[in-house]
Amino acid sequence: MLLIGLGMVAIQIILLRHLTIFDAESDLVLLFLIWICTKTSKTESIILAAILGLAQDSLTDLWGINMFAKVLTVFIVHGFLERTSGNRFLLWQIFLIIFVISFIHNSFFFVVSIFSELYASDFVIWSLLLVSSLFTALVGSFLQLVRVEN
Repeated sequence: MLLIGLGMVAIQIILLRHLTIFDAESDLVLLFLIWICTKTSKTESIILAAILGLAQDSLTDLWGINMFAKVLTVFIVHGFLERTSGNRFLLWQIFLIIFVISFIHNSFFFVVSIFSELYASDFVIWSLLLVSSLFTALVGSFLQLVRVEN
């Protein structure tokens, strides 16, 4: 799982970082962590979120913001994802779940970035919280459509 996760970080940094809409990008690492939450225990998910968040931070020079946001998001949503992992959802429900989780993650990211004075524009609020969450939910819904059932 760690190697797959590091591959997701590499895809995020190399490819998805340059595919932006209104300066917002999709978060493939978060989508991977959402999937991991349905398959592993809370402790394993949090440890993997910390490692992948730190790897993502080290490659984007953010040093801890992604790690904090991903660990806190996994800590909060793991119970819900574990309880509902056996359910079959409609596509709009999957979109909504991913959007809410992404919005929570981006909210934590934004709050921490305020303290570090990373962003200086009000446009970032809309770009990060809304557009990035929508973009991540769209990519996650598309991945759900094209996934292969086991």
